[in-house]
Amino acid sequence: MANRASKSEVIADSLLRNEILALDIATYTGFYSVHEHGVWNFTESKRRNDNKQHKDFRDTVMGFILKYNIRQVVAEDLNVNNHFSDMRKLSEFRGILFEICDELDLPEPSFVNVATLKKWATGNGRASKEDMINACVAKYKFTPQDDNVADACHLFHYFIRKYRI
Repeated sequence: MANRASKSEVIADSLLRNEILALDIATYTGFYSVHEHGVWNFTESKRRNDNKQHKDFRDTVMGFILKYNIRQVVAEDLNVNNHFSDMRKLSEFRGILFEICDELDLPEPSFVNVATLKKWATGNGRASKEDMINACVAKYKFTPQDDNVADACHLFHYFIRKYRI
């Protein structure tokens, strides 16, 4: 039986770097593309239209994808730890990301295991946030504003290297 390539692998064959968006999904979502990079703040607040955090996440990501004609999203996978509320929030955002890709007829997001990304970026699967920032500077001559952007930057470079884009 022949191996079947995933939709992400098939799409990656024809992707350009400017069609990829990397996300470190959290309340403070780091994002990286050739167009822009930074952190989106999705902190809940009663002053922000009665906690429309999920809609804000959806609208922001959807708007970025449409603005830059993104064809592939790559994101850090969930890391199950002792913080149930963090895990729940990441799961909710992850579900919204799947819905965005469905609506825009994009392939499912490509998820990268946290330890795999850290090992690839620094040589240490348990690298600290500071290690990840320092690796961005050393490898790409890019100084991220924080660890969220550093992770997104590494996700972008991991994906383009894995699929030779």
